[in-house]
Amino acid sequence: MVNSGTDKFAPVKWRALAMALDMDPKICSEMFSHPNILWRRKTYLIRRVIRRGLREFEGLRARTTINFQPQWNSFAENSVALDRDGYVFVENFLTDSDFEILKDNWPKNRYFTPVTPNEDHKTSDKGLYCQHEKPGFDVGRNPVIYGLYKMFMSKNFRDEVTVLCGDDVARMPYHLLVQNSFWGSGLAPHRDSHDDVLKSKINFIYFVESNGSGWDAGGTAILKSNDFTKPIFIPFNLNNSCLFYYSESELFHGFPMIKFGKYRKNVIAHFCAS
Repeated sequence: MVNSGTDKFAPVKWRALAMALDMDPKICSEMFSHPNILWRRKTYLIRRVIRRGLREFEGLRARTTINFQPQWNSFAENSVALDRDGYVFVENFLTDSDFEILKDNWPKNRYFTPVTPNEDHKTSDKGLYCQHEKPGFDVGRNPVIYGLYKMFMSKNFRDEVTVLCGDDVARMPYHLLVQNSFWGSGLAPHRDSHDDVLKSKINFIYFVESNGSGWDAGGTAILKSNDFTKPIFIPFNLNNSCLFYYSESELFHGFPMIKFGKYRKNVIAHFCAS
């Protein structure tokens, strides 16, 4: 399947269910008006058209076959910490060799949907959505990302998530995507909404690569409130590390606007009871 517009494959139902709650309007306003984000919002249409054209041009080229079957380092031993704190941070998420392959084959900008004109609290480029284990993109053009997604969907990985959560609930990844963040990108502190459809949710943010650390470069923090004054945990290593957290926790999560010259590449995975 060839998809030249990844953003249209995000189902309306998921968008309605995964609302960000209790945000600070002042922080959202500041993120909305950051000069780099303002420029990106104003040039959204032309950037989207150019990226679509580049995807269609690339569609004329032969595909590169890469059989990527990544292996992760076990994280289930963090079950006690997750139960106690509602989140856990692990480093060396993928094996070293697979981490290098993922970095070297990270998707080109053309596969990301630009920051949209009205976006004010999640100001990063997003793309390569996979909804309920069905990819909404041409997997032949991004075989490494799809290989990573298949790892998330594998029985062994899902079983380890169950052990991590310690509740004997079988889970599946219902929403996967990749993100590029840059100068001015931010995530307003918020809590995720509850719903009656998706149960036993746990999210994780896989920080693939960054040229900075902590809040300078988009380290998503766990917070006590909807501003940045009461952080509980700030991840500093944003290379091959992963933050797991319960989606329906009373805690907040977010990161302030990224400093000039810094960037972050990451994968988002949302799991729920299968």
